[in-house]
Amino acid sequence: MNKLYRILSLLLIIPLLSGCWDRVEMNDVSFFMASALDLTEDGQLKTSILVPIPVAAGGDNGKVSPSGTLGKTYFVVSAKGSNIHDAERSIQQKISRRFFKGHRRVVFIGEALARKGIKDILDYYSRDPGSRLRTYIVVTKGKEAIEFLKNDHPIERIPSEEVRELERSGVGVSATFRDFLMMQARDGIEPVTGAVELVSPTGTVKEEEKYSLYQLSSTAVFKKYKLKGYLNDIETRSLRWIKEEVKQEIISGSIAGSGGNVGVVMNKMSSTIQTTMNGEKARIRIVLKGTGVLNEANVKLDLNQSGSLILIEDELGKLVADQTLRTIRKAQTEWKADIFGFGLQLHLFHYRTWQKIRPKWDAIFSDADVTVTAQISLRRAGIITNSLSENGVGES
Repeated sequence: MNKLYRILSLLLIIPLLSGCWDRVEMNDVSFFMASALDLTEDGQLKTSILVPIPVAAGGDNGKVSPSGTLGKTYFVVSAKGSNIHDAERSIQQKISRRFFKGHRRVVFIGEALARKGIKDILDYYSRDPGSRLRTYIVVTKGKEAIEFLKNDHPIERIPSEEVRELERSGVGVSATFRDFLMMQARDGIEPVTGAVELVSPTGTVKEEEKYSLYQLSSTAVFKKYKLKGYLNDIETRSLRWIKEEVKQEIISGSIAGSGGNVGVVMNKMSSTIQTTMNGEKARIRIVLKGTGVLNEANVKLDLNQSGSLILIEDELGKLVADQTLRTIRKAQTEWKADIFGFGLQLHLFHYRTWQKIRPKWDAIFSDADVTVTAQISLRRAGIITNSLSENGVGES
């Protein structure tokens, strides 16, 4: 009898061991690599997706080539809808393969949509189990987002991969959905994302140029989920330095009294922020510190003299402090948006004070007394001492 029970038990377990009942074959799946979201003229949401074309063997001389007849490595599909879910349903009706979002790297947000507000978009991505919060979010400055999906790139087979690599390289502000949601949820700081542009590879606009490059040098400033404006590349550097998000940076500028200019590579950068309150008047003191190497010196100075390096350090410090202060003034006057986290400092270290002024922080920040000091230290001046002209090289 025990033997019979064992056999029956095994027979009952066997149906439970079929683990491939819901399998999906690879040739039945299309992968998302990037998405673009735009606002149409009639107020609808246009969703576009970039799908890589599977690679097949048997091209010229046996080389690998894209399958199909498009002659490209990707294609773009778009659809309109009342929301993202509605538009994606329409897209799925156009594609025979079931699409998979897990490989999506970047979501482009059109400028018009960003100015209207992205609260509903963030709500969707935070709920959708198929979307990853580590996906980068960028605003397309001055253009529709779909243009950035269709832009062929000379290096990357999938164009959006270039934006992902720029985000990872640290050349500008990088923000994922997770980063944006965390900043939006915290008291005393407004969220920012990277802003991407399409630029000419040679710096000139010519019809014969068949492609554009992505440039991630600007920062998109948000307040209450709406795009308010942009910081340029120098202002972006100031923001990242204050927030200690930059590890290496190049600083160049003219040096008063030297008859020329210098280029410095900073490799250690830090900041100290002190925010205090006197009634409803905020005082913010910022000290920026940086250590670097003098890589270019087009100046009429004797670099063997310690006073010459001190002069360059002082002038660079004044330049950085002035640029940083102007960036803060811009945020104070144009947007009244604390993107630096000064209010967050009060929230973390002076909680009772923050609770009292929290409803008025935008007005308090816009009227805050801010001072910036920059301390630059140059460790060495390259493999030569003076410039070539000062050493007698290249002069007749």
